[in-house]
Amino acid sequence: MRLRLAKVCDYQKIAELHFEIRNYYSVGIFAKLGLPFLRTYYRIILNDINAIIVCAEDENGVLHGFCSATLDVRAQLANLKRHKFILALSIFSSIIKNPSIINDLIIRFRVIQNKSKIKIISTQGARSEYWVWRSKNQDSLTSIEMYFAQFNILKALGVKELFGEIDIENKKILKFQLANGGKIIDRILLPDGRERVIVCIDLINWKQRI
Repeated sequence: MRLRLAKVCDYQKIAELHFEIRNYYSVGIFAKLGLPFLRTYYRIILNDINAIIVCAEDENGVLHGFCSATLDVRAQLANLKRHKFILALSIFSSIIKNPSIINDLIIRFRVIQNKSKIKIISTQGARSEYWVWRSKNQDSLTSIEMYFAQFNILKALGVKELFGEIDIENKKILKFQLANGGKIIDRILLPDGRERVIVCIDLINWKQRI
């Protein structure tokens, strides 16, 4: 297994792996959207100069995991806003299959547009996004190495604080983050009733502990 930075040409493999994980983690708006959206989303993200995505692949080039972050979440949201029409088109098939997601999409769209008082994600500085690992691969050590490799890259690039969100029900990830220097700085109640915490990691003083 080798680790490397993701390139634009990886967008389809990353989208397919992200789509796969909803078989065992099916909460959140991304879990309700189809492959057309995820392919469009990651093509846009991977063309964003602020995106840092580390991936793990085997000797055959099969992607087993990735973790994504942005150096500037405000710039990322502005970039997504510029691509709102193509993103909206990519969501159409998901709406046909599941019309109940429309309200969630409106909330997310208003966040991107900076027109909502509802807080669902961290909107400052560098943001940690997704940590995805293929469910059939039990090599959790490489998954952790991949995750920390991203931390080291962000630290080397001068990121001092890394923000991210964790749903309270995701107890293992929250415990892991807190054990590795994360501090809860805010709590959010999402429109669907889920409780989420905003976690900040001080990368200046961060050291791997697990």
